[in-house]
Amino acid sequence: MLKEATSDQGASLESVFLPQGPLSLAPEHPYVYFPRDALLAISQSCHVHDAVDVAVVGHHACIGPSELWGVKIKAMVMVPGHAYRLDWSSLKQGTKLYGTWVWYLTSVIHGLIEQMAQTAYCAQHHNATQRLASWLLVCLAQHGGASLTVPQDLLPASLRQQESALQIALNQLETTQALGLSDAGVHVLDAKRLARVACLCHTMVIHDIAERQPRPL
Repeated sequence: MLKEATSDQGASLESVFLPQGPLSLAPEHPYVYFPRDALLAISQSCHVHDAVDVAVVGHHACIGPSELWGVKIKAMVMVPGHAYRLDWSSLKQGTKLYGTWVWYLTSVIHGLIEQMAQTAYCAQHHNATQRLASWLLVCLAQHGGASLTVPQDLLPASLRQQESALQIALNQLETTQALGLSDAGVHVLDAKRLARVACLCHTMVIHDIAERQPRPL
């Protein structure tokens, strides 16, 4: 869909590198990013409490200005890599082009809402080991490939807040050789081993946009 919208409607995509760390979604940076091999985590900001983990964004999704989501969100690049960047402010100048991309982004946002709902459910019903394994599998699906390294300080806040439970989960998954631990972070070694201990939440998230692409009435 991304390639079709680009070629058919004349949208211009720029290839950029996303370093590890925060990614600005402020109004003065009106860009939509489509990760190629980068992996990002997005969280929702709230005045009442700390930011809440929302979803993982990889090559099956995108991230852009907060105006697209209706809420204030933050983005963190967990795995540095490349992404396509689209100038959203310029895109809005063309009615036909804007409509095509809004249709595409609706599918992406719907998928992120699914992730958000499933993440909230998972946090309430499953233990730390199940949640960590399931979250890493979602990361793998969004990132692509069979291996992945995520810094420990960028694991979901809901897990990091339970320090002892998280450490038990990491040790258990390392013992089963599902992952490895080092100063660089958490290395996913075997997705099948992760799946054996994960809850089913990761299977409830549809990553392929084509499978949930809305159609005009």
